[in-house]
Amino acid sequence: MTAIEDVVATTPFGRLTGKRIGGVSSFKRVPYAAPPVGARRFALPGEPISWTGIRPATAPGPIPPQLPSRLDDVMGAYPAAQNEDCLHLDIWTPRSLDDKAPVLVFIHGGGFMTGGGSLPCYDGQLIAERSGLVVVTITYRLGTLGFLPIEGLAAPNLGLHDQIAALRWIRQAIGAFGGDPDRITVAGQSAGAYSIASLLGLPVGRSLFNQAILMSAPTGIKLRTPEECKPIVQGLLELLGLEPGQTAALRDIPIDTLIEAQGKLLRRPTTTPGDITPPFMPAYDGVLIPRDPLASVRDGSAGWCSTVVGVTREEYAAFHAGNPMLAGLTEEQLLAAIAGLYGDRAGAVVSAARTGRVPTTPQALLSDLRSDDTFIQPNMDFAEAQLRHCAPTGARTFVYRFDWQSPNAALGACHCLDLPFLFGNLAVWQEAAPMLHGANRAELEDLCRLFQGALLRFAAQGDPNGPDTPAWPSHDRGRAVLHVDRRIYAAGLIG
Repeated sequence: MTAIEDVVATTPFGRLTGKRIGGVSSFKRVPYAAPPVGARRFALPGEPISWTGIRPATAPGPIPPQLPSRLDDVMGAYPAAQNEDCLHLDIWTPRSLDDKAPVLVFIHGGGFMTGGGSLPCYDGQLIAERSGLVVVTITYRLGTLGFLPIEGLAAPNLGLHDQIAALRWIRQAIGAFGGDPDRITVAGQSAGAYSIASLLGLPVGRSLFNQAILMSAPTGIKLRTPEECKPIVQGLLELLGLEPGQTAALRDIPIDTLIEAQGKLLRRPTTTPGDITPPFMPAYDGVLIPRDPLASVRDGSAGWCSTVVGVTREEYAAFHAGNPMLAGLTEEQLLAAIAGLYGDRAGAVVSAARTGRVPTTPQALLSDLRSDDTFIQPNMDFAEAQLRHCAPTGARTFVYRFDWQSPNAALGACHCLDLPFLFGNLAVWQEAAPMLHGANRAELEDLCRLFQGALLRFAAQGDPNGPDTPAWPSHDRGRAVLHVDRRIYAAGLIG
């Protein structure tokens, strides 16, 4: 039986008591800012809070208030308590508290509407145990509370401000957990990766972390301006029975009522088949995000940062599989759905896509085209920009495409499929996640050993290569991309 011991860490903000299990100490629900509750519901996170005495840090923290995820039928549902008091971190360290080890910080995805760093699927115990890294997960505000600019009430990008506050706390305090504040790799998936891409487009990013891993960043999605967000605010007010001038009432509305209205807003039909653009996401604000982050990266804003950039081969299958609105999609509807992306070239684009897809149903073609437009091509553009700007700094870029497929043929190599192989807690994922149901456990373990091993080696030393990981050339070597499947190999740029 594994012994469980109490362990105390002394941070610049107060003392914490955690638990040590099997050589790894964990500290949970560690606050990095004041609770955004009551009058602070729409406030900026502000400075870190301090406390006296020893604060218990042994029980999982709540996730932000939210509805079930639109991807529960893919990556599974992980029940957890919900609370607006959600600005916290979970920390796992295999080190003595006076050590200086590399740090891996994870920012979860969920379309800026769902998820939480304290969910069991994101448990960092195994990563810390296997790699020697100090592991941190961040929980931040979501949906209306985190990503809806409301004039006179809520500043744009509150959730992104939360992430910045968390990363600043980590820089200041991770030394108390055996971590090195000058060797921080931030990793994120989907909305979390988009957040990192946004930070890489800003001067503040360089002060928060040293390296980055971007998994399936939807950087093809265009940001809105606060003005463009006003119809969303108006729709929310209408659903709550409020007039346009009553935005201040949103501060006091019961959270369950607010989340219910948010759900009704999400269920309003889209005019573009297959569009997954969330109503709540980062927005231009002229201050934190003055321009398209990808444009800033193209201009060299992230040239200082070594990065891993990854996508899955069939990103959109996670959103399209089982969607009754798309099951009967016609050729005409397909052309109409992509007209806004390709204009007069839509017909030629569909014809070209048909030469590379089996079966060639309109739904499958739409999925491929949206995968390319929202995820794959923008990430290749990101990697290409890094090549132009990293050489003078010595930073390097590594690119992967996750090709291993779900046993569910409709999902293929879908969005989120690479996540279990980063965290390694496969029993948790396989029990909950339909995308892994029916998979051979030994195969999952072998793939995890290689994929996780490469990513964690990058976090530890800035290079994923080693005697027990796949040969992974950096992207400047012939635009190399590591294809992760039953056969793992590096080849030239995805075309």
